Parts: sequence; C-alpha cells; structure tokens
Amino acid sequence: MISVFVTAVSIGLLIQLGYAHRRAVQRLRLRDDQRPAALASCPPVTVIRPVKGKDVEQEANFLAALDTGYRGEIETIFVLEDEDDPAYSLVRRTIEAHENSGGHGTARILLAGAPPAGRTGKINNMIAGEAEARGDIIVFGDSDTRPDAAVLTNLIEHLVADDSAGAAFAPVVNPCRPRSAGDIGYAIILNAYLVAGMEAEVGPRRTLPFLMGHMMAFRRTALHAIGGVKCADGQLVDDMYLGARIVEAGFDNVMGTYPLQVINHGLGLAGFLKLWRRWLFCGRGGIPSSFVRPFVARAVSYFVSLGLAITMLATGHAWLAALPALVWILEGLHYVRLHRLVGGAAVPPWYVWMAWMPYLTTIPIGLSMLIRPELEWRGHTYRLDASARIRSTPPPVSPRSVPPPGDKP
Repeated sequence: MISVFVTAVSIGLLIQLGYAHRRAVQRLRLRDDQRPAALASCPPVTVIRPVKGKDVEQEANFLAALDTGYRGEIETIFVLEDEDDPAYSLVRRTIEAHENSGGHGTARILLAGAPPAGRTGKINNMIAGEAEARGDIIVFGDSDTRPDAAVLTNLIEHLVADDSAGAAFAPVVNPCRPRSAGDIGYAIILNAYLVAGMEAEVGPRRTLPFLMGHMMAFRRTALHAIGGVKCADGQLVDDMYLGARIVEAGFDNVMGTYPLQVINHGLGLAGFLKLWRRWLFCGRGGIPSSFVRPFVARAVSYFVSLGLAITMLATGHAWLAALPALVWILEGLHYVRLHRLVGGAAVPPWYVWMAWMPYLTTIPIGLSMLIRPELEWRGHTYRLDASARIRSTPPPVSPRSVPPPGDKP
C-alpha cells in the first residue's frame, strides 16, 4: 500500500513538473516572434536613473546608460541624494566623457536630498527626477543595469505600438559568469524564477498586472493619471505598486521582448540570503496571487518529494525513495535549464546545489520576516508593516539641480 501511494504521488508530481517545464520553454521561445514594428517616429524621452552608492562594474553601466542607440530626442537625469554619494564623482566623469565624445542626447545630475522617513531613497529620487523630466515618455532605469543600444528602443516600440499600454518594462537577464555560490542563487531567482515565470504568464499582447522596475517606461498621461511616482509613497517597492495602479487607471503594462542586462557578481552566500529576503519582502508587497500560484505548485512538489524521499529512507524503504528523490532533483534542474534559456551563464558543477536553496531557505527567512519585519537597503533601514509598507510618511525634501560638467556651479 505504501509503495502504491509513494509511486502514484511521485508520478503525479513528475507529470505536473514536465507540463510546467514544457510550457515555460515554449513561451520563452515565442518571445522573439512578438516584437512590434519599428518606430515610425521617435517621441522625446527622459531617462531617470536613481543612484545610491556603488554597484558592480558601475562605470561601464553608466557609460552604457548614455549610449542608448535611441534616435529621438533624449535626456538622462542621474538622481543622487547628495554630493557625498560614492558614485557622484563617477557620474560626473561619465557625463563629461559622453559630452566630449559628442554622444547623442543630454545628461545632468539632480540632487534629491535624503529621503524623509517613510519613503525609500529610490522612490524619493524617482519623484525628484519626474518633476524635472521634459520628455513625452518617462523612463526609470536602475543603476545596476547595463543597457545596450537596442533595449530602450525596443521598450518604446512596445509602448507606442499598443494604444492601451500605459507602461512598459524590459525583461532582464543576469549574464555574468558566476564567481560564487551566491551568484548562482541570484541568477536562478532573477533569470529562472522571475523572467521565465513572467514569460510563462504573458499572452500574445505581453501584458502583466505589475511592472518590473529595472527599466520601465511610462506614457506621461498614464503617469499623471495615477498621481505620478508619489502615489507609491510609503511602499517598499515602486515597480509592482505602480504597475497595479496603472491597471486600476485603465491602462496595461507591457513587457518588452529585448533583454536588459543586470550586472551583479561576487555575491557571497550571506549576501544572497540577504537579497532573497528583500525579494520576498518585495513580493509580499506587490506580486498578485495569480503570478504566485505556479511557484506554490513548484514549492509543493519540492517539499512533498523531499519529504517522501527522506521518510522512505528513514523507514528502511530505500528503493521507494528513488522516485520522489528523482522528482526533487528534477525540480532544481528545471530552474537551471530555464536560467540558461533566458541567457544566464553556465552553472559550474560545484555550485549547482544552489538551484535547490531558494525554496529551502524560504522557511527560515519567512520566520525572520515575522520576528523582525525590518530591512536594510542601500544605506537605509526600513521598518515594515504586514503588507510590506514602510511605517510613517512625513513631508518630502526639495531637490536641487547640479550643473552639467563644465558649467559654473
């Protein structure tokens, strides 16, 4: 009786995993066929880049951020808290190099000041940048990304091609060669969990009920309809909340078809766990249940197969442990393959065990979130409520502009 039960459950889980994997792979392969027509004309664009501290290979990221390949009018505003930020001098040098090379578009620095309590530094910088933006389309781009000369144009193509679209965002990929176990963990949750998960959920119009904020573009009319970025005051995460508000206002969020590189490597295991904890906080504050369900199915399969395998071994039924153990192994390999299909680097054999770690660590991390609902992020500490909102929201701080390099201060 036990053998029939374990075999039936394991085969059921195996079939479900096979179906989920096949569906995810098919959706990923459809992406290139869903690109819209090239732009007939290029609307004016403002790109706002919130910056806080130094990121991995940051100089190359900033240089790429100004070499967008976009043919229309474009301005870039780097928004920092103050001149003491470690990245401030690097931003100035990058702007100087761009101007001296005769690069397309303009760029400048805006100092937003320290965020008030109850508002993240990133949202504070975004609010300040939005107030200064002149373009018909406003784009927000993270400082740890490295856009090439095609990703921004592709994003605008998707936004302009769909009249019902109020916002669009670029799918991402971490292509970096892993240097540590933490690098593999980060790449798996970004490439396989998030991006492959989104590709599995989008339809032919590539719409989703939320945004992913590594690079997101808004029609000015849509941003105005939701009250601007300031509507996200008090939120831990801006992108998912803004995306939900865009949908509530009657617009759609569209995911682009050209990937944006996220540059991150050299992350230790402790650093990965800290980042994974932040992601779980972020998900609690903005990911809809419809998007979470496939991950719940995978988590159930992961823990049931692991539990059956351990139980069979512990009770002396080693041969019965083989089938659920196989299911558990394939659960991790499922994400390794999706990571590679999205564009991630090869996983060294000595680090492949990290593919099974994210689900396993959600239990202790979840408990820590209940015991200590507090998050440290880019130099600030935020205390969160049950909905992952920041507690207390006082009045904003006035920003100030910094003249472009070469101008008098």
